[in-house]
Amino acid sequence: MMRICLVFVCCLQMAAPAFATETPTIICKNGIVSKGDFAGDVISKCGEPAVKAQREEKSFEKTKQSGGAKEKTVVTTVTIDDWTYNFGPNDFMHRVLLENGRVTLIESLGYGY
Repeated sequence: MMRICLVFVCCLQMAAPAFATETPTIICKNGIVSKGDFAGDVISKCGEPAVKAQREEKSFEKTKQSGGAKEKTVVTTVTIDDWTYNFGPNDFMHRVLLENGRVTLIESLGYGY
C-alpha cells in the first residue's frame, strides 16, 4: 500500500509542471504579490519582469437608459499588461496579468531557465 501511494505522489509531482495553473500569490524577495495588487507594488516586490507585453481591449456593455426603453452600448478600453517572471532553473516562472494597472491573474508556468 505504501509503495502504491509513493508511486502516485511521484507521478503527480512529475506531471504538475507540464500544466499552467492559476496560483493566488507569488512569493518574491521583497514581499508577496496577490490579485488586486497595483503594478508598482509588483515591481517593488519582484523587480522587473523578464518579459513584458501590453495590449488594449475594448469592452462592450449594454445598459438601459433611465426613463426609456432604448438600450445604450457603453464602450470602454482596458489596458492589459502581460508580464512573465523568471526566477531561474530551480523555481517556477510566473505569468502576471494586469488590467488597468491591477493584478487580475497569477499563473504558474513551470521551471525557469
